[in-house]
Amino acid sequence: MDTIGPRIAAAAASLLEGFSPSAWAPLPSADALRVLLADGARTLVATAWPPESETAASAERIAASVLAPLLSEAPFALTAVLASGGVPGRLLDREGAHTLMLTEPMPGTPLSTDMFARQPDLVDSLAEAVALIHGADPGPVADAGLVVEESAELRERMLADLDSAAETGRVPATLLQRWEEALEDVAAWRFLPVPVHANLGPDALWAEEGRISGIGELSRLRVGDPAADLAAVSSLLTPEDFERFFRAYRRARGAEDPGLRVRVGFHSEITVLDWLLAAVAAQDPSAVDDAVALLEALAEITDAEDADASGEPHAGAADAHGAADPEGSGAPVDAGTDDETADPGETADPADTAGDAGRTDADPHDRPEAASPEPGGRSSDGVRLLARDAEAFQPLAAPAYDEDGIGTERLSELEDDPRGN
Repeated sequence: MDTIGPRIAAAAASLLEGFSPSAWAPLPSADALRVLLADGARTLVATAWPPESETAASAERIAASVLAPLLSEAPFALTAVLASGGVPGRLLDREGAHTLMLTEPMPGTPLSTDMFARQPDLVDSLAEAVALIHGADPGPVADAGLVVEESAELRERMLADLDSAAETGRVPATLLQRWEEALEDVAAWRFLPVPVHANLGPDALWAEEGRISGIGELSRLRVGDPAADLAAVSSLLTPEDFERFFRAYRRARGAEDPGLRVRVGFHSEITVLDWLLAAVAAQDPSAVDDAVALLEALAEITDAEDADASGEPHAGAADAHGAADPEGSGAPVDAGTDDETADPGETADPADTAGDAGRTDADPHDRPEAASPEPGGRSSDGVRLLARDAEAFQPLAAPAYDEDGIGTERLSELEDDPRGN
C-alpha cells in the first residue's frame, strides 16, 4: 500500500499552523512528489522535492515571492507559496531529506496543447501573459539573487559551447556553420535583458474559459533573453498559431527588439546541442547517441530549408524525421511571413531569417530551455517531437541535510541570503 499521501499530509500539518489535512490525492509530477491535500476548509498542493532538486525548490520559493508583487495586477495567478521546510527522508519513506512546499492550487485546468485548437483565444492570452512577465521590472529579480544573463555574456557563452561541441566531432558541420553565422550577427544579439520564465510548457500553464489562468513552475525565473521563452512557446503551437502569438506578443510588449525573431529560431535549434554537451559531460554513451541522432535529424531539416531558400531541389525532410512541415519549412517562424502577416503600422524585424526554435546556459540545471511537447503535440517539427528533458543526461549531487526533525520555514522568516542557502 502506498502511504506517501498520509505521510506528506502529516508533514504538511507540522508546516502550516491550523492546517490538518484529512484527505489527499496524488498529482502528476516528473521531478517531485506532489499531493493535493484538503482539511475540509481549504485545499492546498504539497510538493516534496528530493535532495537533488533542493536548489530548484529554493529558486521556486524565491521566484514566487519576487514575481507576485511585480505582477499584482496580472489577470492570471502565480505560484503562491504558503510555507516550506525540510522533511527527513525517513518520514516519507524515501532516501535523503526532502524539501516540502505548500502552495495554493492554480485556478482552471492544466493546459494541454490541443486546447489551442479548441480555444483559439488562448494563443492571444498566452502572448499577453508572456509579455507581462517580460515587461516586469528586472531589478527585483536580479536583487533576489536569481540568474542574470547579459546579452554579450550569453552570446560569448554560446560561442564557447559551439567550440566545445565541435571538439566532440559529433555535430554535423552544416549545423556548426549555421549557428556560428547566427552568432556572428552581433546586431541580433543586442537585446535588453528582461524577466523570463525560462520553463514554459504544459506543466507550467493553467487555462480557464479560453484564458491563461495560472503560471507556475517558476524555478528557472531569471533576467535574460525574452527569445528563450518565445522559443519554448513555439514548440506548443502550430506554425500558424505561433505567427498569431508572435504578433500579439509584439503588440502587448511594444518594445523594440529587431533581432528577436532570429534569436527565437536559434534558441530552439541550439537546445539539441545542449543535450549533447550534457551527455558528454555525464559520460553517457547512450545519451550521446540519442543527442547525435537528433542533431543529424535537425541537420536534414535545416539543409532542406536552406535548399528551399536557394531554389535547389532537395530530398524531403519527412524521410529523416517523419513529421516535416508539408511546405518543407519545419519552422514555427518563417523568414518570409512578416510582410504578409504583420499588423498595419508594425515594422517587420529586419533580420527575420530564423528557422526553428531553444537554447539555454552551459549548466543544464541553471538555464532556460524550450519546452518539450507532449506526445502527439501540435508542433510540426519532428525534432521537437523527439525532444526529451536535458536533465536526464546529467545526474545531480545530493546536498547534505540535517535530519533532526522537520524544519518549519515560513516565507516571512526567510534568511537574509536571498538564494536560500
